[in-house]
Amino acid sequence: MVAAALIAGLVSGCARKGPILVNFSYAQQQGSTVEQTPKAIVGISPFKDERGKPVSVAGKRFDSLNDSVNDLVVQGTVSEKLTKALDRALSARGIAWRDSAAWDLTEAGVPAEGATLVIGGEIKTLWVESLTAFANTKVTAKVELRIVAADPVQKKIVRVLNVNSMIERSRVNYTTTFVQETMTEALTAAINQLFQDEELQARFK
Repeated sequence: MVAAALIAGLVSGCARKGPILVNFSYAQQQGSTVEQTPKAIVGISPFKDERGKPVSVAGKRFDSLNDSVNDLVVQGTVSEKLTKALDRALSARGIAWRDSAAWDLTEAGVPAEGATLVIGGEIKTLWVESLTAFANTKVTAKVELRIVAADPVQKKIVRVLNVNSMIERSRVNYTTTFVQETMTEALTAAINQLFQDEELQARFK
């Protein structure tokens, strides 16, 4: 009887209609802060969304039990979510940051605005998919970024870095929190690669 009730509960759930709002960011980790306060001021230019997807859609939910598909959407745009995640990553390390003007990623177009380093780039992939089948939900999150860093005083690009991450997790049932946690983990892993680069480590001091 218990097994029958469980099966009925898993199969009979009503399909959700319309988009599902998700939220994710950078997860500060232990040991991410610096021992000395950096003097760098980093300007963050809005990243270009090159995913070929609607600007607010961050993924899809597929539910084979109800034969339904939902968009996973963010409040605002995916580019704005990435900018906020970079803000958090810099703040976690004691690095000052400021919003910078849009940048075409050329040396001639580097915005100055009082920063000692400007970071911009392109979002190649920032996507999460959830697939629910009987007694199993698999969530896959992928992040691919092209990050461009420039010296605004010298009007010179100092580093071009490609970072990427993929996280895949499974559990019995679907929850929006599970999706958000998986995406946050993938995004954090990709952004952390920025701070592991030797050239940029020197620029952040």
